[in-house]
Amino acid sequence: MAHEDYAAAAQELIGPGESVEAAGVFGLQDDYKGIALGGVATSIAMPDKAAPGLAGLGAAASIEMSRRKNAEAQGVSVRMLVAVTDRSIHLMSMHAVGGDPRELLMSFDRADTEVEVSRFGLSKRLKLTDPKSGQHIGLTGNTARFAYGAKGDKTVFDALGAS
Repeated sequence: MAHEDYAAAAQELIGPGESVEAAGVFGLQDDYKGIALGGVATSIAMPDKAAPGLAGLGAAASIEMSRRKNAEAQGVSVRMLVAVTDRSIHLMSMHAVGGDPRELLMSFDRADTEVEVSRFGLSKRLKLTDPKSGQHIGLTGNTARFAYGAKGDKTVFDALGAS
């Protein structure tokens, strides 16, 4: 799905009251402590003579499980469509890259939300904080030209003045 299609899909969920300026698919920022603990548990559970491929699959499953638990604890999904309007920043669940957004998870008032951006390799981290409610979330977006979804993510960073 192209970033223009994501904007249209977001507009359908938001409704006619606000106009979507930008939309991109972001991942929930990883909980590295959870991933490390999962990796330790996986290495303990793996038999000493396990094939390297099996150990790799176990590690990948451990990372995915950690991501899902982190998302569940925050009441969101691992991947989300971030849609920016003139008044709000909306986060919608995405259960698969390339799929449609399914439901509105949370919204931030654009005028009151603190936006922090930092580089993380070829990606950028986006932290949204509402100082009034204390609601916050950390996301990771693609910015590398060759990365899937980077064009949409860049429109979100641009709309938030964080490019």
